[in-house]
Amino acid sequence: MKVVVIGVGQVGSSVAHALAGEHEVIAVDKNADRLEKIRSETDVLTYEGNGARVDVLESAEVQDADLVIGSTSDDRSNILICSTARAMNRGAFTIARVAETEYLATWSQLREAFNVDFMVGADHLTARNIVEVVGLPTARNVEHFGQGRVVMAEFTVPEASPIAGKTVEDLRLTDGVNFVAVFDDEHMEIVRGTTCLRPGIRLLVIGRPRQVEEFAGTLTPKTSVQSARRIMILGGGEIGYQTARMLEQRGLQPRLVEKDPDRAHALAQELPDTLVLQDDATDPKFLRRQGVADTDLVVSALTPDERNLLTSTLSRDLGAGRVLSVVHRDVYESVFTSSGIDTTVNPRREVIEEILRHTRVRGIEKITFVERDRGEVVEVELTAESPLVGHPIEEAVETVPHNFVLGAVIRDGEVLIPRGQTVLKSRDHLVMFVETDVSAEVLEAL
Repeated sequence: MKVVVIGVGQVGSSVAHALAGEHEVIAVDKNADRLEKIRSETDVLTYEGNGARVDVLESAEVQDADLVIGSTSDDRSNILICSTARAMNRGAFTIARVAETEYLATWSQLREAFNVDFMVGADHLTARNIVEVVGLPTARNVEHFGQGRVVMAEFTVPEASPIAGKTVEDLRLTDGVNFVAVFDDEHMEIVRGTTCLRPGIRLLVIGRPRQVEEFAGTLTPKTSVQSARRIMILGGGEIGYQTARMLEQRGLQPRLVEKDPDRAHALAQELPDTLVLQDDATDPKFLRRQGVADTDLVVSALTPDERNLLTSTLSRDLGAGRVLSVVHRDVYESVFTSSGIDTTVNPRREVIEEILRHTRVRGIEKITFVERDRGEVVEVELTAESPLVGHPIEEAVETVPHNFVLGAVIRDGEVLIPRGQTVLKSRDHLVMFVETDVSAEVLEAL
């Protein structure tokens, strides 16, 4: 596949890095230093220039491309780039990255509005991810697959947990849950029966939502795993606003803190079931007065990351039940984690995952990365030609070149937790874990 990435800031360069190993990638940017950096790190061709200009797009061979990605920092430029690319090459699939939710909303209602095949909005995706975590607040990371029928959750095994120190085969798992992988800072291991669940290890689970919730109660019995009800959002930017709006749609009544008076007033009008507080979220006296210690979850969605780290640690120290932080720069994620923050969400990673889904083999419905991109959880639809179809899983997996773990199967709207004797069928949706380094080969073999 020939891919043209226009705009190689943090998102664009990450996408180019991820695609360069399997595809022919051409990167375009006005910034010569960015192009030099990506050339030194990745096997890509580069062109310097304004990607919204026809002559630059021609030089980047857009007329022969299979995929064109507009990933500059300007929404209108990305839309213009994609619509121009479509005019030059009707066969190209175009993806525009946008920040303004209004563009995304318009495109969702009228796909022909911008002549763009797909739009991806970081703020909307981030808010959606935050709301998914709200439904399972003891998890570090939560994603839903199969239109909500299957959930992936990552947990840390507490030292006092009744399962700490036991092997997987020692446990009596409910039928609706599969353990797929364990991680620490250095190692990743696909789960076997002999895998030991050491205290502090991170465990990746796939299963039906109710059974995963029940497992969370077994893992941390002293902690309620019911959906968080008392939620405080720090920061009334687009992520904070979208998070509050989605929480209202679920029947919740969050509180939202915004420092700017005009913005706070506008938010109060837009969010009828949210209590908007106009104040400084970095003020510990204010947080204490507002009862942070009694909240189930604090969502810290301020910018820049340094300010967000301050409010996150303040909320934790003041006794918040859990703290979720939005982290924009990859290098800061480990700082937040080492500071005791329960969960981090990275808007750029959300966008990268959504873009990469369109570059994988046909049939990919969703993809999410875990543990600093060391592993992937993928939803893929099987075709009649798949070597897995019509055979028990324990036999069929021999045709796949690398190990993977099948977490769940969605068949005709029903969720099956697969075992060795399960026979897969055409049009089954598999939710599976695979190591990132070998995922392309595994998915191609399916």
